[in-house]
Amino acid sequence: MRDTFLSFVVISLAVVMEFSPGIDAQTATGRALELLNRARVALGGEKLKSLQSLSVTGDYRRLLGEREMSGEIQFDLLLPDKVMKIETMRPLPNVEITRTEVMNGEQAWMDQQSSSGGMVIMRRPGGDTPQGQVAQQSATRAEFARLLIGWLLTTPVSFPVEFIYAGQAEAPDGTADVLEVKGPNNFAAYLFLDQQTHRPLMLSYKGKKPRMVMRMATGTASQEEIERRIREAEAEAAAAPEAEFQMRFEDYREVSGIFFPHRITKAIDNEINEEWEMKSFKLNPPLKPERFERKK
Repeated sequence: MRDTFLSFVVISLAVVMEFSPGIDAQTATGRALELLNRARVALGGEKLKSLQSLSVTGDYRRLLGEREMSGEIQFDLLLPDKVMKIETMRPLPNVEITRTEVMNGEQAWMDQQSSSGGMVIMRRPGGDTPQGQVAQQSATRAEFARLLIGWLLTTPVSFPVEFIYAGQAEAPDGTADVLEVKGPNNFAAYLFLDQQTHRPLMLSYKGKKPRMVMRMATGTASQEEIERRIREAEAEAAAAPEAEFQMRFEDYREVSGIFFPHRITKAIDNEINEEWEMKSFKLNPPLKPERFERKK
């Protein structure tokens, strides 16, 4: 992975934000709407409005502690409120893990399959308790909302957000207009728009660092041991302070009249932990609503 992130990331929001003193809420909202309209025109204007569905495929690399994993990633979007993400990874020879996350309106679900029954990768904020399942659904819906903000400057209709003008961010490589984004379940983020191109540069938000527990195919760890590790990871995550997350949108290219970022870099506390290289964008593919329903 690249060792450095561009300079907007490494400067604290508290330092770079230049808030306009005395600006009222109506003015801040109006200014945000003006900037969003300009940004939507820069991404594709009428072509962007005509988008009903989208399929994207690419490759990803992710750091898991000392380990780096890579694989393929796919997104299917059926507007206004259906999103599917499929990750395929190969952590060991002859072992393939497919992880599916879906937002279907106000519902969200996750499924994971492995070619080896002895390997499981789990990310379970709160575990399998009812509260934990609610937390997982909330986290999935928020993640997809952030992605759609960065790609299309919108969110699923079941996840409405408010945009408020917050100021400007200065960095050696340019200046960005900054919008504060607020939504359901305390959703909060800052969206950075390049003042020259008007396209999204970055999304910044606070959250808990992800935790992952892996059970290897050797069978050396019992189910009881795995559950103990999960509880310990959850307790550690709950006690840890919130980190600052950044999603950086780069390498814009035109696809059928719409500009999409072909590289998305994710960082936690200014350290890169994930990169997506998008290879293919298919506009308005024939996706069916049934695709986003959980199979029983």
